[in-house]
Amino acid sequence: MKTISISVAAALLLALGNAAPTGPASSGSSTGSKLPGLDKIKHVVYFMQENRSFDMYYGTMAGVRGFQDPNIGIQDNGLNLLYQPDSKSPDKKNGTSYLLPYHFQGNRAGCTPGGSNMWAPNHRAWNDGKYNNWPDGNAPASMGYLTRDQIPFHYALAESFTICDMYFQSIIGSTDPNRVVWMSGTNQGPPNNYVLEDNTESISLGWETYPQNLTKANITWQVFQDKDNFDDNALAWFAYWRDLKNGPEKQKGVGFVGLQDFYDRAAKGTLPQFSIIVGPTELSEHPSNTPQAGAWLQQQVVNAVMHSPKWNETALFINYDESGGYFDHVVPPTQPKELWVKDKFTGQMAPDGLGPRVPMVIVSPWTRGGHVFSEVSDHTSTLRFMEEWVGKSTDGKYLAPAGLVDDWHRKTTSNLVNVFDFDNPDYSIPELPKTTMPTKNIFGMWDPTEMCEKLSDPKTKPPYGNQTYPTVEKGSKLIRGALTEGRALAMVSHTGSLMRISTGGEKIELQKLTKRGTSEFGRSDLFYLEPVGALQEYMIRSLANPEKCLDVWGTEPLISECKGTSWVFEYHANDAHHHVRHKGTDMYLGANDEAKIHLSKEKHPSHFKIYSVTY
Repeated sequence: MKTISISVAAALLLALGNAAPTGPASSGSSTGSKLPGLDKIKHVVYFMQENRSFDMYYGTMAGVRGFQDPNIGIQDNGLNLLYQPDSKSPDKKNGTSYLLPYHFQGNRAGCTPGGSNMWAPNHRAWNDGKYNNWPDGNAPASMGYLTRDQIPFHYALAESFTICDMYFQSIIGSTDPNRVVWMSGTNQGPPNNYVLEDNTESISLGWETYPQNLTKANITWQVFQDKDNFDDNALAWFAYWRDLKNGPEKQKGVGFVGLQDFYDRAAKGTLPQFSIIVGPTELSEHPSNTPQAGAWLQQQVVNAVMHSPKWNETALFINYDESGGYFDHVVPPTQPKELWVKDKFTGQMAPDGLGPRVPMVIVSPWTRGGHVFSEVSDHTSTLRFMEEWVGKSTDGKYLAPAGLVDDWHRKTTSNLVNVFDFDNPDYSIPELPKTTMPTKNIFGMWDPTEMCEKLSDPKTKPPYGNQTYPTVEKGSKLIRGALTEGRALAMVSHTGSLMRISTGGEKIELQKLTKRGTSEFGRSDLFYLEPVGALQEYMIRSLANPEKCLDVWGTEPLISECKGTSWVFEYHANDAHHHVRHKGTDMYLGANDEAKIHLSKEKHPSHFKIYSVTY
């Protein structure tokens, strides 16, 4: 099928003390005026884990932008980006020695490390935006991935709620700069316009953190962490929190109010308005710490939230700080060169970000159902969500602004609000796979990684001489948010009919879905997008015959040779549907009472539910 070049893809993305504090924890500001529906959320919980790329966990998952990406970047050698050049490999194609993503197997797959998460090797992998230097620039082990049977809780959680498949780490680097962005909106500032590129913590960072603005806005909040927190609380690296006198405010940010306290408060319905969770080292999922141990911790947090009396007004965001040196195939949006920084390792100018995709799942009654959120997002998106959730004063200014998030990030990435469908909540509690409590040593310290290392299977090495192209699961997920490319699409009209190409291959028709529903989607029923022009403007190509596109003759939609006809997708979060507008006529694609496809000047009632499909 037709693909778009790496450089064009990137350019198009660019267009787009241990005592708890005293006082009633859940009291605070009622917040200001805000976007419709956000007032239904009374409690927000942020929980960041460690060092996994999206493809490493979910590249084979059904219905997401994974290894079956129809818009995958093409290298100069004619191979797509899964065929990463590897000088160590005996396998050649198009004259290039290559390494494909390969499956970590055996009982030590969970403690098999990938590549490096550091600035220099990840910039080498980025390779001036070509994104084709992962094995040689980082490590061959970068290319390893896991599948559903190895991380069943992660998959079940994502498919009970909503997974984000276009969420990127903010910095092309390691833990500290990404967590600093997550807590402040930037990785640079005083002293002396310092740029945090790696895990250096000797310098006390001099700029403001976002929780300080929450306090000013009278929002109650708390960091929940045990003394074993893997040094992952970014607030502890800032001069403000280091120098602050002991007291309730310092206790909120850098005190050791433990995870059990979070569970207890959730059970009582007394969580603060905003909670931040920092996990222990061995449960962080940081390689070689196992995903299975992290799944147990995630289950404790998820269960605490779901079984709280405040479940019907809580949203939990679970994300990862950075990719851990694991490969991801989607070329990230890159800052314009005027925003690049001096690379202290090379002395040259280089982009800060964005970096590879990382997982994020959003758990709430308004994200139930196994959907996929497709908007470009990063760690600054979580701060911008908080801006909207806290709301605005009567003069239209944010009560808790994320003032350090720059204009480029605001223009490029989402504020996450569209992930929620507030008109259709589902307060039921899904049945998730049971996880096993990780082991502890004789001193009472977590040690599942050590237990994994003692198992018998050898760790998987690159399968040179016996490589296979990765396969993906079959299935679909309803899309939430503004559309992005990188997926096969099925379009279902408001009448419950699938838009498809006729048997003759020239007409567009509607086919009523039967009881099998979305399981009926076949390759001949699918389309994919090629971005053109402005944001949310696309050519709609046939997946089965990529030289054919959705076109218009008068007011009749049809399929014909691709000639640049473009369509604009307008997303409506309530009921998670899209209106599809023909750019040339400003008429909307829809279905009439006879279930026939047509164009109309009227936007309503015609609309489409759009599904991301793997086949």
